[in-house]
Order: sequence, then C-alpha cells, then structure tokens
Amino acid sequence: MHKMTRRQVIAMIPSSTVLLCPAILNAQTNIATEWADIPTTAPIGEKNLIEVPAGPAEIDVTALLPGEVTVVARPTDDESYASTGMIQYIAVHHRTADQITFGETNDRDGAIQNPAYFVANLVCTHRGKAIGITGNPEAPFACTDRGDRHSTVFDATGLAISGASEGDYLSIPEYEISVTDGAVVIQLA
Repeated sequence: MHKMTRRQVIAMIPSSTVLLCPAILNAQTNIATEWADIPTTAPIGEKNLIEVPAGPAEIDVTALLPGEVTVVARPTDDESYASTGMIQYIAVHHRTADQITFGETNDRDGAIQNPAYFVANLVCTHRGKAIGITGNPEAPFACTDRGDRHSTVFDATGLAISGASEGDYLSIPEYEISVTDGAVVIQLA
C-alpha cells in the first residue's frame, strides 16, 4: 500500500461560501495570468505526486485534511491520456464542510462514494489536457490549456461551470474508498 505524506498535499482549498458565477470564479482564481506558462501535460505540483505503478493500487490518504488535495499518478495504456504523456492523474480532494453541503444537492448520482472525498481523473473533457488545482474552493479544478477557446473551470462536484467543457463533468476513475478506524484508503481498479 502507498501511504500519502504531508509533502504530497498539492493544494489547500480553504472553505468559503460556494459561488457559481464563472466571471467571479475566474477573477478570484486569476488563472489567466497565474497559469500563463504552465505545461498542459501535467497538473501543478508534479514534484508532490503519489506515484504508483500501472494497474490496481491502494493508497492511504488519512493524512489529507479537509480542503486539501493530493494527486495520484500512474502509467496507463489508455489512449485518452495521450495528452498527459500516458499518465493517469487522479485527484483525491478531502472536501470542506461547505463543499460537502454543496455536494449533497449538486453531486451527480453514483459518482461519490463518500461525501467527504471527491475523486476524479484530472483530464479535461474538451481536449484531454491536464487539469490543475486552483486553490479556489468554489472552482478547485481548471484545465491547464488556457487558450481563448479552452479555459474550462470545474466546481467542487467536477462540473465544468465555464469554458469549452461547460456542462460536462470530470470523469471518475474506478475506485473504492474505505474509512475504517480513522484510516482512509482509496483502492484504484
């Protein structure tokens, strides 16, 4: 089993009231200027990834605090990850109380196994570019391709709320989550 350490926390997404206005989200996140020169093949925080081999994996994410995100990276032969160098990046987001409340009415059916944790593939539904972690609690994920016709921003449920993929959801990997005696373990198929 792979065990997450505090060094593998990519971002802290503080709690606040959920807003859904894309113009406000983009202004708060300031993605256009702050993300201008980042690569589109991998999420931000590449040095902090939990790297696992191809195939099934078990990751202990107990150290992840509410509002924090860690990213698992594993090789794949799935062509839908060609734009990310054949690496499947998977976010594990320990939601804040506000994000859990928001998710109770906005999560899509069957996508969430435990309302405290959002697990998603970090690949954009538009062109397969990597999704980055913004640090914004209302829009924690955004496509790293910031071109005029791209720039998708996703809310805490994985719904694209602006950009080329607006209305689409981030894909969910095959996984199971278990919480036993305070230990939180993600099992990837």
